[in-house]
Amino acid sequence: MADVAAVRAGLSAAGLAFGPPAATPVALRWGPLFEALDGDGDDDYVAAVELIYEGYLFHYRESRVSDTPADARETTLLAGDFFYARGLRLIAARGDADAVGLLARLMAACAHLRSVAAPFAADDALWAYTMGGLAALRGGTPAAVAIGLFERFDAAVAAGVAVSVRGIARDEARRLGLRDAAPLERELSGAGAPAASAPAPSSAPASSSAPAPSSAPAPSSAPAPSSAPAGR
Repeated sequence: MADVAAVRAGLSAAGLAFGPPAATPVALRWGPLFEALDGDGDDDYVAAVELIYEGYLFHYRESRVSDTPADARETTLLAGDFFYARGLRLIAARGDADAVGLLARLMAACAHLRSVAAPFAADDALWAYTMGGLAALRGGTPAAVAIGLFERFDAAVAAGVAVSVRGIARDEARRLGLRDAAPLERELSGAGAPAASAPAPSSAPASSSAPAPSSAPAPSSAPAPSSAPAGR
């Protein structure tokens, strides 16, 4: 089992450079799912996942570690970049280039979803799938299989085709060859979490599909505007 207390302490300590500490204890989000799927109790991976997720939260949602004011945009962007880099460095130091590549695809896809103001539940589906992808890579699954979701996502964006993010995540998760896929299936089924789908473009009625208008920026587009809704 990963040392949860140590991961929490590391996150909190890293956040002190960017503002006063948050009033509530840090709650780990994706590290426990990765650990359940991987089964090896790898502290470095759990810490890396949580650091990268904290970077994402600083950029797009609400930090778990710092009470940095929401209007301090330069600080939150800097903090996000710092946490991203710190987490990726942990994995890169292990020589796991495919894992770094998978996480880069996750960040690019989330950036696209934020640029079109999709529900955060769509991001959560991508995060859940990526935890399965990381565990699968460590179990010997080819990288081409692990990035399957993001290949389909990018193709839909390029073609202007609306997709159900949760739907394709569930489809591709079945191909990962995980030893025990039940924790990932529960996460993607919405058990204990909101449904993971994104709305239609603002010019059309909302639906359970992700927007992929041909005029939308590619998944590697810039972060969403500061008017994006907040949430954890």
